[in-house]
Amino acid sequence: MGKWHARRVAACICILVTTLPTARAISNDTSVVEAPSQEETLTFIKGTWDVCATMQSGWQRMLAKDGSLWQVNRMAKVNVAIIPPSSLSIVTRLNERRKLSGVFEIQAPEERIQEFDLSALSPNISRQRDGEDTNLYEIGLRCAHAACITEWVAPLALRGKPLHDLRTGKLAVTNLDELVYADQLPTKSPGEKKGEISIPVCDRTSLESLSKAFQHAIINSGGKKPLF
Repeated sequence: MGKWHARRVAACICILVTTLPTARAISNDTSVVEAPSQEETLTFIKGTWDVCATMQSGWQRMLAKDGSLWQVNRMAKVNVAIIPPSSLSIVTRLNERRKLSGVFEIQAPEERIQEFDLSALSPNISRQRDGEDTNLYEIGLRCAHAACITEWVAPLALRGKPLHDLRTGKLAVTNLDELVYADQLPTKSPGEKKGEISIPVCDRTSLESLSKAFQHAIINSGGKKPLF
């Protein structure tokens, strides 16, 4: 009986010894998936808007405050510059073309330059669609405290073409890159401090991805939610 018991204990020890290395190997081989670095996240944000390229909303119906019904088509293009370690400069070219009763038409192309440090933003990102049937979406960024975003806005024109013809819709804007500044460079004048901004995005998938990327980058840089 004693011999049988001794053999059984020895067998158990042998099994234990032979299985331990396997268990340890499995534990060592299981790698933890690391979150993207700040550099990778900012590069992703820039790359997503590069892929979006020129965006168009398509013609949408808009009811003005005076009750008049307009048709509106928005064109936008966003370029992002990374300013290490955690700042961004976002340049958005926009052209909003409006028609009233198919007769009267106006458009106002402009460029917006918005610069901010991610550490000053709230990780609460807002997302919205720019109209019911539009192809454009918007991502909203908000400062955690006061106004932390510097914005410059400059009107744009077509080189060598009358500005009046452009703004009254006689000249159509087909390429935002062909537009030039109507006056001086926007950054030569003092920028306006803003507490929140909205930036155009080309589709819902990009909107969701950018929302997660911005939230991750803001938290990584030390951004916190507003107190109230």
